[in-house]
Amino acid sequence: MEKDSLLFELSVNEDDAKEVKDHFEDNGYKGLKELLVKKRDQWVDVPIHVALSGTLGAGKSSFINNIRGIKADDKIGAALNYGQTTIEPIPYSHPNKHYLKFWDLPQLGSRAFTKDLYFKNIKADRYDYFLIFGKSTFTEDDFWFASQLYSLNKKFYFVCTHVDICVEKALEENKKSDPRDVQNKTLNTIREGLAKSVKDAKIKADYIYLITTSDVRKYDGPRLADAMIGDLSERKWEAMALTIHVYAKGVMQQKRRALQKRVWIIALMSGLENACHIYGLSFYLDLEPVIAEVQEYRRQFGLDDASILKIARSLDTTVESLKKASAFKTNYSQLADGGLLNQYKTLSVYDVADGITQSFSPILGGLISGNSSFGSTYYVLNRLLDMMETDALRMIEYVKYRSAEL
Repeated sequence: MEKDSLLFELSVNEDDAKEVKDHFEDNGYKGLKELLVKKRDQWVDVPIHVALSGTLGAGKSSFINNIRGIKADDKIGAALNYGQTTIEPIPYSHPNKHYLKFWDLPQLGSRAFTKDLYFKNIKADRYDYFLIFGKSTFTEDDFWFASQLYSLNKKFYFVCTHVDICVEKALEENKKSDPRDVQNKTLNTIREGLAKSVKDAKIKADYIYLITTSDVRKYDGPRLADAMIGDLSERKWEAMALTIHVYAKGVMQQKRRALQKRVWIIALMSGLENACHIYGLSFYLDLEPVIAEVQEYRRQFGLDDASILKIARSLDTTVESLKKASAFKTNYSQLADGGLLNQYKTLSVYDVADGITQSFSPILGGLISGNSSFGSTYYVLNRLLDMMETDALRMIEYVKYRSAEL
């Protein structure tokens, strides 16, 4: 229970909780559900602007498509203009979150955008951070751009693309060597060379990310996605964590943190005007918002039927075999009406519900004094988050094991 008690204390945004508490004290239950729904979904409307710069052919468009989970020929796909250069910043919105935009910046040195006017023309202040793409190396223009960003106190990342080509070439030339050793040596050589060039240019870079734009799960792609989430301010961090679907351990852990910070909202919603008596429970409960939330957990962790089927097919196996090999703990029949009710009845919620409610009393005050379902729902949702995050992480490890092509 010590771990659970810690989670109860941390899993709430105090500013949001104060706004909800103040609303209840001033207006009672009138408009409360609408406010809670707004707080639950506010991440969708948080604007995030990511800028991508780099030389022609560095893979910006491919990355923009891949990170959004779409193809170049999709209606909202970034065109792969191999022989052309962007002459103005072009925004590409995420299909699941219109306010997350990836901006393809013009190439430095073009007639349309000289260095003297570059930062003014791209409106540099609007971007949350910048990704500087290089195809196996970085240019003087890249280093100039990075130095200007540093002087403006703007966050940026050096991203080297097409490293898969270098790895494949090294593997072909060293067929008798251990493939993993060849890959690691190749990546280390590339990274050391790039780090030296960055240092020689007197640019400070915490890390240089080596990726292939065709698959953001390979090499440093997961680490880059993790940084793109974690380096944002809290509101934007939550929005990015719940938007990006890169199947990687760090990303899943960030999603867990973001989802956990809204459990208290669903716990409150479960005890409002639609709550009713359910046989076997000692309190009134509205299951509808709880069911919607756990289905969102499935989608966020990539555990919905469509996502699991896609992964199983990519490994040439069945869904049942994938779940068995990944040691799935969650029985998804638990997440429908009857199965979810059994969670309330069997997960020892009565042993902890009062303690949870008591721990939230200083934060939410009288709002939860008559909401008997609050502590129980809070506990059930945290338990389900535990199970589904564990399932996702186990499946990630299994996919990595099966997908090893070295």
